[in-house]
Amino acid sequence: MFDIKRVNSKLVAALPPMLRQLTRCAPKGMQSCMLQLALNRFFQPELSSGELNFMQHKSVVINVADIGLEFGISLDGSSLQVQLMPAQQDLLLKAELADFIAMISNTTDPDTLFFRRRLQMLGDTELGLYCKNLLDSIGPERLPPGISGGLNWLAQQQTTLSSAKPAIDQT
Repeated sequence: MFDIKRVNSKLVAALPPMLRQLTRCAPKGMQSCMLQLALNRFFQPELSSGELNFMQHKSVVINVADIGLEFGISLDGSSLQVQLMPAQQDLLLKAELADFIAMISNTTDPDTLFFRRRLQMLGDTELGLYCKNLLDSIGPERLPPGISGGLNWLAQQQTTLSSAKPAIDQT
């Protein structure tokens, strides 16, 4: 008998290892360009209105621990710049893929993840609060419908899988 819940759980569990392999194999320049393009499009309203000016001369590093992806984001004029091997780090945001998906899809707020030790914020506290407040103010409806729907589905599946999952490694 076909069990869709079992298939879904296996698919979601296989996602981080598949993405880890992809981040290892895909050309770094392509990864950087795609991230930069996506972030600049997503944050275009905030870039135009100056809401991201707090990032001027700052570097926010995102570490997706379970897929081995780390990149820095900085503001250069009126656009975001992405570096895969950032030299500067004013703030580090570290979590697993499931936790970033939960934040993006608004199924879990960053404070909950932080207090459960599933999200690490290291460095400039004021910058961290600005970033958290900015992300809290932007809903998943800003994402294209296909991506939003996919992220919501993943978040629901991962909620089921991660209920007994331990906190991320603190190293």
